[in-house]
Amino acid sequence: MSLKVTICDDSGMARKQLLRTLPEDWDAKVYQAADGEQALACVKAGQADVLFLDLNMPVMDGYQTLAAIQQQQLESLVIVVSGDIQPQAHQRVTQLGAMAFVKKPMSGGELRQLLQQFGLYQPASGHLQLVDERQAQPENALDVYREVSNVAMGQAGDHLARMLNTFIELPVPNVNFIAPSELHMALQAIDNSERVSAISQGFAGSGILGETLTLFSDTSIDDVCQLLGHQLSGSMRQQRIEALMDIASIISSACLNGLGQQLHVEFTASQPVLLGEQKAISELLAESEQRWQNILAIEIGYTLKQHQIGFDLLLLFPADAVKVLDQQLAHWLAGQED
Repeated sequence: MSLKVTICDDSGMARKQLLRTLPEDWDAKVYQAADGEQALACVKAGQADVLFLDLNMPVMDGYQTLAAIQQQQLESLVIVVSGDIQPQAHQRVTQLGAMAFVKKPMSGGELRQLLQQFGLYQPASGHLQLVDERQAQPENALDVYREVSNVAMGQAGDHLARMLNTFIELPVPNVNFIAPSELHMALQAIDNSERVSAISQGFAGSGILGETLTLFSDTSIDDVCQLLGHQLSGSMRQQRIEALMDIASIISSACLNGLGQQLHVEFTASQPVLLGEQKAISELLAESEQRWQNILAIEIGYTLKQHQIGFDLLLLFPADAVKVLDQQLAHWLAGQED
């Protein structure tokens, strides 16, 4: 009897990527879910003997889905496939009953080995059947940008989590093509009524120019200083600025590195610059409004709940850079098809 397999990811592109890596001779019927709530319904309907589960999703994330499966004593072998590669993320999903934890993107060879390891796949035992045809639709441009940002975000979060020895809550990246004047309205992770401080870094690589902005709410800055206190010296204001510079530089560089690895682009970042302190979002973003006409804005909100710290990373690409990015993404997607 064919295995029932469900792939759960909010990104249609990520589901398609995983579908491509499944063995074509696997005796399995494949269903799809766009969030944990849909995945849970598939499990209850007997459509998920094996569940490939993302972690960072809207509606119900992967942790909540695992907890519900465990609490309701549902039968499903769960393989977590995520861009969030923090050690604590691995520990959490294991405690919640996941059979395995693998990072995005996953190769076909790795997946076959994993399935064989758990006795779920024998070569030439059948053929793969796609039950849900939704993924046959072409990728949406924003979905593609969102997924590569998700993987880059996970690598950056892991780097910072290991350095600070803490767990970082990772969101679903918010991606928009907008006018700079609309940028402050597009932010999801920061309350626009808050006073914030911002660190700016320019970057370039393979004809792609852009800027990162790391935004810290005033309520987080003292906690950042306390977390990095053993590395800081000087006056209180100097300590605050140094702490912001350190965090911004680490997370921006790691995220750009993760993005560059996927697109085969080596980004070089300039020195971080304090763009402003304790200002309204609209004030801080005014300078970007004057430089660019239209931009691709990628927003990632990081949260360190143990330390009551939250900050927002913006990757901003002007229209000329987006054209080059699109070309790099086209090459990358072609490689994923191979």
